[in-house]
Amino acid sequence: MSRLVRPVLRLTALTVLAALALFAPLASADSRPPEPMDAARLMIALQRLQNTGTVLYIGAHPDDENTAMLCWLTRGRYMHAAYLSLTRGDGGQNLIGTEAGDALGVLRTQELLAARRIDGAEQFFTRAVDFGFSKNPDEALAIWNHDLVLADVVRVIREYQPDVVITRFGTDGSGGHGHHTASAMLAGEAFTAAADRARFPELGLAPWKAKRLLWNNWQPKPARADSAAPALLTVDVGGYQPLLARSYTEIAGLSRSMHKSQGFGSAERRGSNPQYLQLVAGESATTDLLDGVELGWRRVAGGERVGALLAAAAKAFDPRDPAAIVPTLVRAEVAARALPQAPWVVARRMELRDVIRGCAGLWLEAVATRPTVAPGAKLSVRLTLLERSNAAIDLHRIEMVGPPGQPVLESRIEYGFNVDSAMASRLRAGKARGATPRNPATGVPVALAANRPLTASAEVTVPPDAAISQPYWLRAPAQGGAFSVADARQIGAAEDPPAITARVVLGFGADTLAFALPVVYRWVDPVEGERYRPVEIAPPVTLRLDRGAYLFADASPREVRVTVDRADTSLAGRVILELPEGWSVTPSDVAPEFVAGASSAQVSFRVTPSANAHTGNIVASFRAGDRAWSNRLVTIDHSHVPLLALFPPARARIVRADARCVAAAVGYVMGSGDAVPEALAQLGMRVTMLTDDDVELGDLSRFAAIVIGVRAYNTHPRVLAAEPRLRKYVVGGGRLIVQYQTPDGTLDNKLGPYPFTVSRDRVSVEGAEMRVLRAGHPLLSSPNPIGPADFEGWVQERGLSYANPFDPRYETVLSANDPGETPKDGGVLYAREGAGTYAYTGLALFRQLPAGVAGAYRLLANLVSPEPAR
Repeated sequence: MSRLVRPVLRLTALTVLAALALFAPLASADSRPPEPMDAARLMIALQRLQNTGTVLYIGAHPDDENTAMLCWLTRGRYMHAAYLSLTRGDGGQNLIGTEAGDALGVLRTQELLAARRIDGAEQFFTRAVDFGFSKNPDEALAIWNHDLVLADVVRVIREYQPDVVITRFGTDGSGGHGHHTASAMLAGEAFTAAADRARFPELGLAPWKAKRLLWNNWQPKPARADSAAPALLTVDVGGYQPLLARSYTEIAGLSRSMHKSQGFGSAERRGSNPQYLQLVAGESATTDLLDGVELGWRRVAGGERVGALLAAAAKAFDPRDPAAIVPTLVRAEVAARALPQAPWVVARRMELRDVIRGCAGLWLEAVATRPTVAPGAKLSVRLTLLERSNAAIDLHRIEMVGPPGQPVLESRIEYGFNVDSAMASRLRAGKARGATPRNPATGVPVALAANRPLTASAEVTVPPDAAISQPYWLRAPAQGGAFSVADARQIGAAEDPPAITARVVLGFGADTLAFALPVVYRWVDPVEGERYRPVEIAPPVTLRLDRGAYLFADASPREVRVTVDRADTSLAGRVILELPEGWSVTPSDVAPEFVAGASSAQVSFRVTPSANAHTGNIVASFRAGDRAWSNRLVTIDHSHVPLLALFPPARARIVRADARCVAAAVGYVMGSGDAVPEALAQLGMRVTMLTDDDVELGDLSRFAAIVIGVRAYNTHPRVLAAEPRLRKYVVGGGRLIVQYQTPDGTLDNKLGPYPFTVSRDRVSVEGAEMRVLRAGHPLLSSPNPIGPADFEGWVQERGLSYANPFDPRYETVLSANDPGETPKDGGVLYAREGAGTYAYTGLALFRQLPAGVAGAYRLLANLVSPEPAR
């Protein structure tokens, strides 16, 4: 295989999923087989197939994209468009669940894909890790590795081959976030480098020169008398698509609202909505962003015939009989095979097959009997082929295949047709992998009958050395600010190809077309109805440590419990713990005892720190013979994205830190989800999770302290309304600690005994100097003396949503700032009111505690511990 052809084939594999999902119903958000397109979407698809224009839109994060622009391009201009997000948003927050870090990145990836299913665009990524807020692009480019991420952007441009590249942000810093500015800088560099044969030859990709680079500028400001206003193209993305009975901005509101973890529910705007495009590089445009670009099939030699056939099909399309144009569409697909297989040709061929599928009313599905299968195990799959038209279609063969580069699957397929029993028995005999079912009477492939399902059963044997399903960018630890990806062919892809795919070859007269059906699992939810999820290759055993982090506040031993869940009930083995230097464990291994019929068992170990115990990871493994598994199961289940299972390492942080706490009982109001309650329990406190009713009506005096979780006031309006009751709790002798809240204006001067504003001030450099403002203050001295060592090893940031301005009656104890900025003193506010105390802190304890930062535990203990008698 030549180096030039290889990436084309890779794009083909990636484009299959995009083409299948491109015109899914707006409400679709799971892994269900694509419904045949209705007449309106078929008409749009037929127009798009004739348009070869391609646009790549570049931003930094999930939720940065302009969904209105993407929808206008795909649904209004009938172009093909994609969004390249440099990161997967793993450094963000989560308003809807407990996913954080890598799991949040997976969730936000799926939110982007859900958005793309609505606005019709495709999705790409680089390997850059979202490390949180950055105040300047230089920091972002240094942490990410400038050259590595630039190579990824060049790769996507050369593979996708856009005619026009658009950036969401400018290089002038107006985007605010350092990642935003960096994305524009990298887009500009990649625009030039992608066209230079001498740049990045190691990618093995032919250079690609886009026509122009544009910035999707903000509302233009009036030009000063002494300066010339930049030349702008104005496009109105507020137009109306009568085939969908929606404006592009209405659809964009639905699309953007898929970013639910970030609380980005958006209005469905109606009416004119001008957008501005400013030339950054390349050829200028005077009337249209695609000025000078050939938009028809004649841009490739021999493409005129394909274009003519597609135009004829679109002209002959009858919504009452879409199947009538299937022969013409099939001839167009066959003609396209003979063309040079540029990426855009491959992409449109995949989309053309989906349009053929829709016009023929084909329902094709491959449904497994269970959602996961272990390496070496067998999986039963039922395939259903249903033609709901009068098109002449034959089944030629079915094959079961795994992902590219994985071992070949073994399978046996039996066909169950709606024929007499004698014929069925002859058809089932000896049908192995890839066999062609033939009618014994005629010796020709079996014809699909109108509205009569044709079924087949496949038994698939997964190779013993098959890779466990895990997002490709998470299979190895990240290096610095970039994910490690062993197979360069996967770089840029939004997700992995399906674990198992049924390849169904159908005959349309003298020609055949192959359709790829991801094997899925289907079940019926009593509320949601039918739901689907992808089938995944799962380890035969998963392990769950009973905590995400273990704090050893002294040298005493502690019990560590591990739950073993096995899919293969006959598997026997032993569990071991791997510990960092300075820790000992007894016993050395334990064989779990499974109760008859049970698939779960729990084992216990006794772990003891020595005087030189190091903070690190504790890893649980299950060993059976010469095989070992060390995976835990993480399920991501939200109604707007597919249900996914992740299998990260079964590990937790283990910390040795002298941390005393003198608060016995603590009430906790959970906000958007964090691990602080677990940390409080590790410090020896009895933690009670408080509901809105508890805060409004319960007996609060029974708690030595009440902690308000991150974003709790933003997500619990009733708790905010109960602030006077919490103040009364403080006056009566309670201790109220409020963690960071999102600054949205609704909280200003409503919290605490004295006025303060929750601002957007933050210290994003995790190693920024922490200066003590009040030596000997109780928060820094009791019950744990806080010193410089407690601020070592922090991750992502020092803090966010600092108070500023604030009433001078608050006591401030710590100050920090990012390089070149003024000191930020509002990271911790402290005030006494009546017999109690109030504290607000923007310090990012919610990030440090799961990361095992010893000083964060000590600070938390001081925050909740009553002030010593004066």
